Amino acid sequence: MASLGSPPPLIVWDPPVDDLESEALRHLIGWWHASMAEADGPPPPEMVDPLALRPALGSVSLLDVLDDGREFQIRLHGSDVGNTLGMDMTGMKVGEMTVPFMAFLIVTYRAQLLRPEPLLLRYTPAMEFFLSAWWRIGLPLMRDGKVVRLLIGMERAPRQPEL
Repeated sequence: MASLGSPPPLIVWDPPVDDLESEALRHLIGWWHASMAEADGPPPPEMVDPLALRPALGSVSLLDVLDDGREFQIRLHGSDVGNTLGMDMTGMKVGEMTVPFMAFLIVTYRAQLLRPEPLLLRYTPAMEFFLSAWWRIGLPLMRDGKVVRLLIGMERAPRQPEL
């Protein structure tokens, strides 16, 4: 991120719900913890219920894990996120995106395959990319002991100072 002129990202494993500034992201992590208690571990994709996630639906994206984590495909792209970015990325493969900081996101997705816990990120792309700063929480969904999908919640964040 520094080589792109962006400030260092914030990276927090399993953040406390009360530490999240976004109401939508607090709702998502609360749902994940409740589902984890019910499933006795990270919830399977089948537990994702749009009605239960309704307060955060526009901020939610679902990423399928492909080829043991070598690639990820956006199964669903939240409408609020899509409106902010000016495009719906449903169906796109993450590795095919040309955003310079995508490598950073791919590394965090892969980290969640190894450590299936909530992961909170705050990152600010350099101004030259004309993109918003974001809060992002990744929530792993598992089947047969493997993360098979990531539920990603995203909300715009205040920009951090440039380097």
